[in-house]
Amino acid sequence: MLVAAAIAGIFVSACGQSLTATEGVAPVVTVAPSTTTTTTAPPPNPCPEPSAPADAQAGTTLASPTSWNLPLSANPGGPATTKWTENWGGPATRPVLAEQNGWVEVALETRPNGSTAWVPATDVTMSTTTMSIVVSICNRSLTLFDGSNAVYTAPVGVGEPQWPTPQGPTFVDSVVATPRSQVYIYGPTVLILGLHSNVFTDFDGGDGTVAIHGYPSDPGSTMGVMSSHGCVRASPATIDAIKQVPVGTPVEIVT
Repeated sequence: MLVAAAIAGIFVSACGQSLTATEGVAPVVTVAPSTTTTTTAPPPNPCPEPSAPADAQAGTTLASPTSWNLPLSANPGGPATTKWTENWGGPATRPVLAEQNGWVEVALETRPNGSTAWVPATDVTMSTTTMSIVVSICNRSLTLFDGSNAVYTAPVGVGEPQWPTPQGPTFVDSVVATPRSQVYIYGPTVLILGLHSNVFTDFDGGDGTVAIHGYPSDPGSTMGVMSSHGCVRASPATIDAIKQVPVGTPVEIVT
């Protein structure tokens, strides 16, 4: 009875009632049923929800050269200003940005970021992909899209404030197997992007090229943190999810 009374006293006090028994009169307590429910909404996410690039949702046209070192022009029909090269030993496929009078404009992997050039349509083989990748700096996430549908999303590591991951549209320049001597640094597979650091013009013997890669020595650095010199650090599961996309797949790095 003492335990029951004590529990009853706690319950009544918790309801905000203060009861005093009057000798010879039993107290009457009436508790009105609750008619409202109060919930606290979570704070809004200040980061925009990633979405597939608008021009990739219906599919992206890709162009592959029919021969090595094709001349590239600054304008349709113009003189050659550079050559179509492949730095990583794989297919040199590029996304097509425009078509005009029998010429196609392709994205380039060279500095400055966002460089493009034109090539005769007869010198390339066309294909399409519905895949695209979006990296959100604010969310510190990577999302793989098929058309407008997100098919995979995961946290990633992005550049530290002094070495930010550059933003803007780019593409998968190559998917390469890491040399055995560097697997412990980058993991077994690296997706090299057609993008360069705005801070480093030279890094580890390269041109400050940005890539999506693992970081086996510090797995936590892939888990939604600012941890890199500008590359995107991804878990093994994330690398496995995206490594099958075709070379030339569009990539968007957003705020």
